[in-house]
Amino acid sequence: MQTFLLGLRYFFIDLIGGILRWPIWWYTRGLVLVAKGGKGWIMGYAKSLALSVWLKNLFVPMYGMYDWQSRIISFLMRVAQIIVRAIGVLFLIIAVFIVMVIYLLLPIATVGTFIYEIVSLYA
Repeated sequence: MQTFLLGLRYFFIDLIGGILRWPIWWYTRGLVLVAKGGKGWIMGYAKSLALSVWLKNLFVPMYGMYDWQSRIISFLMRVAQIIVRAIGVLFLIIAVFIVMVIYLLLPIATVGTFIYEIVSLYA
């Protein structure tokens, strides 16, 4: 009986402690994990689009054609590619930022909705 009560006590202490520690974890370590994941996602997407390669080869003529018409066409095509790819990365950065804001607001909205429903239940 003593072991059962001790186990029950530790269970409830761990349960209450976990509930009380959860918001602290959510806004500290959890936020850091989500931010690192978002950064990794953005860096991976930017790497797959090879923006640095396009920038590095901006003034290199395509297909080894060094006449002035080919240089202009190569430059304009690369500028267009860089702009479109940069817009894609920008959209991803905005999406990650929106996910971060949702991550921050989700517990507050959940608790607020829970309290609203409890109050409206007894009102």
